[in-house]
Amino acid sequence: MQVDLNNQVAFVCGSNSGIGRAIAVVLAKNGADIVLNGRAAASAREVIDEIQPLGRKVIFEKADITEYHEMRRAVDHALSEFGKIDILVVSGGVTGSGLKSDLFLETPTESYLAWAKTRWCSRLYCVRAVLDHMVERHTGKIVLISTDAGRWPTPAECMAGSLGAAVVMTTKVLAQELSRWQIRVNTICLTAMEGTPSYDYATQLSARLAGVFKKALAKQPFRVTSEDVANAALFFCSDESKAITGQILSVNGGLSFPG
Repeated sequence: MQVDLNNQVAFVCGSNSGIGRAIAVVLAKNGADIVLNGRAAASAREVIDEIQPLGRKVIFEKADITEYHEMRRAVDHALSEFGKIDILVVSGGVTGSGLKSDLFLETPTESYLAWAKTRWCSRLYCVRAVLDHMVERHTGKIVLISTDAGRWPTPAECMAGSLGAAVVMTTKVLAQELSRWQIRVNTICLTAMEGTPSYDYATQLSARLAGVFKKALAKQPFRVTSEDVANAALFFCSDESKAITGQILSVNGGLSFPG
């Protein structure tokens, strides 16, 4: 898929690895300048080295997406470097949090707020950090990455699924509220995919839950890669989707068919 993102600036959260990295690279290949984001500058070096030969400007902004003030500082610095942000993609924030999916009865009550901060508030913080700028310019594309467990009941995913559902409703409400400023908001919902940090995370669960997860993926009709997700994000970031907002797209290889 090829689109024209020349003269566009994309801030891609959680882009040091996995799905976020794939999205940043495909946006750069289609002409966008890129603001990378993550918690560690060292891991961003490989992504920078991949994007720079494409002739695109790329910088790294260190910030934890689960901390609003860090994200606001990163956005403000990116604006000082580029002068604008046209596109916001929010991936990441899940792995490295120390939280483990489990049956609800076995999920510690003291972890509930941490789950909310990681899976839902992280998306709110990133959107809010860039929103004043997009409202002022009367333009913007926002793409959130979440879980298909927020659309389809999944055993041992009560916490992740509930907060994924919150992201889904947030997408729809924001799309209505922000349309007056020509800001479009859409979400891509995923299952874990081989070769990504989320897959490694899932297979490190208890033997019972990891086995359930692997059996589910064995039933997946079509294999999904990070590049498939990146192409879906590219569509939502482009003018080809200018009439689309408030929509939820499941990229799950036919594993489930949520409404």
